[in-house]
Amino acid sequence: MKYLWIGLQFEQTIKNIISSCGTKVMSGKVSEDSILNGLYENGIKLDSINSFRIPVFPKSSMLFCKRYSWQNNGQENVSVSYLNLKYINQISRTFSLKREARLWAKKHKNEDVTIFVYSMHSPFLAAAAEIKKIIPCAKIVLIVLDLPQYMDLGMSRFKKILKAFDWKKLQKQMRFIDKYILYSKHMATFLGLKDGSWTVMEGSFDPTSLVEENPEKTANKISVMYSGVVDMRYGIPELLDAMKLLDENYELWITGGGNAASLIKEKAKEDGRIKFFGFLPSRKDLLLKQKSASMLISTRRPDEAASDYCFPSKLFEYMISGNPVLSCRIGGIPDEYFDYLIEMKSVSPEGIAQAIKKVAAMPVEDRTLLGKKSKDFILREKNNFSQAKKIIDFINEV
Repeated sequence: MKYLWIGLQFEQTIKNIISSCGTKVMSGKVSEDSILNGLYENGIKLDSINSFRIPVFPKSSMLFCKRYSWQNNGQENVSVSYLNLKYINQISRTFSLKREARLWAKKHKNEDVTIFVYSMHSPFLAAAAEIKKIIPCAKIVLIVLDLPQYMDLGMSRFKKILKAFDWKKLQKQMRFIDKYILYSKHMATFLGLKDGSWTVMEGSFDPTSLVEENPEKTANKISVMYSGVVDMRYGIPELLDAMKLLDENYELWITGGGNAASLIKEKAKEDGRIKFFGFLPSRKDLLLKQKSASMLISTRRPDEAASDYCFPSKLFEYMISGNPVLSCRIGGIPDEYFDYLIEMKSVSPEGIAQAIKKVAAMPVEDRTLLGKKSKDFILREKNNFSQAKKIIDFINEV
């Protein structure tokens, strides 16, 4: 069997380019690396065709992104070239991905082929479809992290029109898909998938990224930490207002970036207990910061449009910290997780403050035990080796 990955992979040269453009490695790339490492550990070796993304020219200085190729343990990898202009980049990337797909398919047309497509992204699916035309028996496995309709709810009218056209294109491309790996079971209903064609695998954690150091916790302070996308839709205003209901013993730490950053900075000037760190220098720095907090919080709303169709990937980082984790019960989080989470009843200042006080009132021994159980659950049940094995077993089912 010959395997191909179509996604976001890159090597050090490209990583340097991405960093020079001021772009941070997003959670989707962390999740992708974790899945790939799990597949490798299960003996699956993959070639890859990729397309990295940076801010469009002139927001970044790069007008034309060159083609790069590299080898990894004998596997062939390529990142395609494209013209980095707004709207044009999508067309250019699609053209280049399809060209690379045809070249790869011609080399392997006499082999059994399985193609993994990472994310419901029309240029990636277009490349997979090109291979299916040359190798009709090729099996295409689509990994659906998020539904396109819910990835950018604040888009302009023009972008909504483009998104509608893209959705029609995706629906046509779905006829080439043989199997689906979904990050939420609710996606199956939305996409109208047949029974047996899909399974749920809400991501994974790579144990090799564990941070062994145990930083000291802030003495005489209860630190509540939020990491990730700081978006107004994700309960950030309510989280900030919850601090007004907590006494001087509490601090709020926020890392990440998004459209709520200016509000956070404004509130931090008014209240010294609110500390905004922006993007930390590295993933290790982030994991260490999470370990040093008293508790971690996710403020995704149950009634938010995308809540049924997404699994907050930061939950893996949170739970692996060994600290208590607070979250509402949203549709995208399987029920089994709530044996290890502190459930918030609402994303309101009052609901958030009440949940924080509940955790703070727990004996230290109980908080430590809950954090340990949470960490052990992720390492035991959601490690990338076992999650990748589930994928392999599923795609090999007749």
